[in-house]
Amino acid sequence: MAQDMSHIWAVGTAVPEGIQELTPFPNKQFKYTGRLIEGGTLAFRNKEESTATGVRYLKPTYEDAYAVTNATPFTIAAARDSLASLWTVPLTEDIYRITIDINAKTLTGELFRPWNELFIVGGATECGWVTYTFLPFTRDEDEVCAWDWTGELRERQEFGEPRRFKFEGQNAWEPKVLHPYSSDEDILQSTQLLTGGSADNKWSITKEGFYHIRVDVFRETVKAEYLGANLPGDATAIEATDAEPNSTSNRIYNLSGQDVTSRKLSRGLYIQGGKKFIIPQGHK
Repeated sequence: MAQDMSHIWAVGTAVPEGIQELTPFPNKQFKYTGRLIEGGTLAFRNKEESTATGVRYLKPTYEDAYAVTNATPFTIAAARDSLASLWTVPLTEDIYRITIDINAKTLTGELFRPWNELFIVGGATECGWVTYTFLPFTRDEDEVCAWDWTGELRERQEFGEPRRFKFEGQNAWEPKVLHPYSSDEDILQSTQLLTGGSADNKWSITKEGFYHIRVDVFRETVKAEYLGANLPGDATAIEATDAEPNSTSNRIYNLSGQDVTSRKLSRGLYIQGGKKFIIPQGHK
């Protein structure tokens, strides 16, 4: 029956709007990220409609199993066992992250805590693999779990693994680290990432030049944009900007389209008056 689980839905009164499809990840994993409501019902099944043919539920092995749990085993049950397939939601929160592993038949749940920092490190970066010199991402002020980095990635023969890199949740190797699911994933093709894991997989570049990388540590997603072999387009490196907050033409935007005119700009690529410019390393 486990092989019939190509889709998973969270259903019940604990789920906003009553139903939400989980995001598929490699290795037959599915993830729920978002809000759950205390006191509501929560179940997981393989069909959107409860009356569809072949409906199966993920029935916890233990009675009153919590949605916040360490790898609780489940069995795959028929529709008649739907009431015995409920998981307990301990409190109302927006930061539930639940991972269902169909191969292992386990459900792991947590209340996600936003990270305080994020770094890029590797042979393709200017810092190499040197601890405590990792290059920082910038947190999106409107999305606490989203991070942006703009900079140059190229083959650097002075470092080991000269085309590879990964992300760290601190300016050191442990405890938080993000990897691709397979070794040498092209960052331009990668969309999902793995938190932790036993394999030290790394991303790789197929093009040398400037990149913008956006990482969501909660939803475990990554999106990279190649900006060009040199400074992108008509971009110029500057030490300061004369932007006037009250001037529409002088407003400054980041690559996600957010207005950052009133913010202190960190190193990265920005757009002002339809033109790109870079705040370089060491800008104060």
